[in-house]
Amino acid sequence: MGEFEWRVLLGWTHLLLLTCVPSSFLIICSSYLSLSPDICSKNPCHNGGLCEEISQEVRGDVFPSYTCTCLKGYAGNHCETKCVEPLGLENGNIANSQIAASSVRVTFLGLQHWVPELARLNRAGMVNAWTPSSNDDNPWIQVNLLRRMWVTGVVTQGASRLASHEYLKAFKVAYSLNGHEFDFIHDVNKKHKEFVGNWNKNAVHVNLFETPVEAQYVRLYPTSCHTACTLRFELLGCELNG
Repeated sequence: MGEFEWRVLLGWTHLLLLTCVPSSFLIICSSYLSLSPDICSKNPCHNGGLCEEISQEVRGDVFPSYTCTCLKGYAGNHCETKCVEPLGLENGNIANSQIAASSVRVTFLGLQHWVPELARLNRAGMVNAWTPSSNDDNPWIQVNLLRRMWVTGVVTQGASRLASHEYLKAFKVAYSLNGHEFDFIHDVNKKHKEFVGNWNKNAVHVNLFETPVEAQYVRLYPTSCHTACTLRFELLGCELNG
């Protein structure tokens, strides 16, 4: 009996090849793990992700495998996760030093400072949000994500001061890779898109972008406000590489 080969299909992703030679009392086999030839044709990548065959080296052995390149707005090994995760304003993963603004409102005889690092979704307290100075003609608040990420939306919320309702009724969003050159998100008419904001001090409103943007810096520009441009918010998105 001469050399013979066994083929064992492991799921639908890999094929184990066993080349065996019989000896006096044993059958000696060498193995090779092969990628099933139609692995990418079976589309293991979800949501339009692109499957590409690759080779991985493990302990000196090279094994065929695959990787998924996801469309904008999706993440995960198989592009199975929609990219709408909170990026860290509410839970504190985004540090105070990463939040900046064009100006700050100071009230109550100079004792209350409505600084940008307070602009975190659902933050509680007497002074619990950002408000720009009443003399600021072009106010903005900015988050530095410290790295390039997919940004897919924003959640906004107002706040109150002396029992009054203060919130953004409308705003624009700009983004940047370097913190100096910013592009605005555009609408279907190629104009700066104006997003709908809030209608009271506590309700949250979610705006998802039609196309995710790659950004390290994100700015919100209030364009219409009720009483004052007071804001708590969260950014939505995910890592570039899932």
